[in-house]
Amino acid sequence: MAAAALFWAASAIFAQDGNGLTEEVFYLLPKMGSGTVYFNGKAPANGELNICAVDNTVRYMDKGVELAVGIDDSMARVVIDGNIFVPYEGVFLRLYPFGEDQGVAVRRNVTIMNDSKTGAYGMESNTTAVTSIIGFSDTSSAQVFTLEEGRDTPYRMSHTVYVYRDGNIMTLNKRNLQRAFPEAKDKIEAYFSEHKKLENNDPEKVIALVKEWTGN
Repeated sequence: MAAAALFWAASAIFAQDGNGLTEEVFYLLPKMGSGTVYFNGKAPANGELNICAVDNTVRYMDKGVELAVGIDDSMARVVIDGNIFVPYEGVFLRLYPFGEDQGVAVRRNVTIMNDSKTGAYGMESNTTAVTSIIGFSDTSSAQVFTLEEGRDTPYRMSHTVYVYRDGNIMTLNKRNLQRAFPEAKDKIEAYFSEHKKLENNDPEKVIALVKEWTGN
């Protein structure tokens, strides 16, 4: 499925404040899916996976229990039901590819507004990683959040858009867009000549523009 089609099929509300975390905000995908974690230098791990947008842990199921593991330095990417996530500075970015090794990467920023909840989030729970199940590294000391703990918690959600090319994550600007999509260099130049800048907090707009520029 083309990048834009994947985007529209799984798009969410892209900026909002709320008084209780929902599954749509808490997880990067609507539900667990068949996934693979790819590592540098070792075999991949498979399972029913999702990613938590609050703590950026990979979530997986074992005997009906949701378990979690934090980002490992050796993780290269996570693919769940065809959706690609790449680690970047301690968080997962969702990659929307446009052609080979080029695309747009989106970070979901979920900020917990109620500091009184912090203590509860750090407590041991059933989501603490049991890493022998599918071969993840040991991250049992990582802070783990649960959806139930956040049901009444005020939060703020926004997104940050990046440019992706050949494994590199780059700031969204004219120069990097032209580096990522050289076939659309003139169209990108024309856009910035008229609009001067492109905000990095509107994934729908950026992806629609890239689709227009590249014809994908």
